[in-house]
Amino acid sequence: MMKIRQVSSLDWEHIYQLIEDNMFSMQEELGLDWNRESIIKHYMSKSVLVGEYGRHIIGFIAYDVSVNNQMIHSLQISREYQNGLCGFRLLKAVLTKEQANFDENAQVLCRVFDNNVAKEQYFSLGFKEAGRNKGVLNLKINRHQLLERLKLEHNIYK
Repeated sequence: MMKIRQVSSLDWEHIYQLIEDNMFSMQEELGLDWNRESIIKHYMSKSVLVGEYGRHIIGFIAYDVSVNNQMIHSLQISREYQNGLCGFRLLKAVLTKEQANFDENAQVLCRVFDNNVAKEQYFSLGFKEAGRNKGVLNLKINRHQLLERLKLEHNIYK
């Protein structure tokens, strides 16, 4: 069973390796720059939950919350654990952890490479394309709809 917890300072090397394993070839294919230090710095500035099995990090989700929006910056799962609901569990953890006073117009936003097969999982949850730039899709969904789709309890909107 995957355990979900807050990121610790000891996790960053594992997180970076997971990002590199999952994203380097897609980013290279799109002609986008790759810089280890800027990648780590970017994700260290976000809220991050990690999923671990035993003592091995098998995934993470990096996100932040702004006024009426939740932004998923990255959701990465080790290849051997992909398609096993680990990503959904991390997404659910973020949605239930962050119970700010969102109203009925609140959005969950994310970005995914156009050449990433994971985009189909976002579309299957009801995310819609909100734009694209240099091979990166911007996706969004109404937070209330996503909570319903994932069968999660949600706050009564005021």
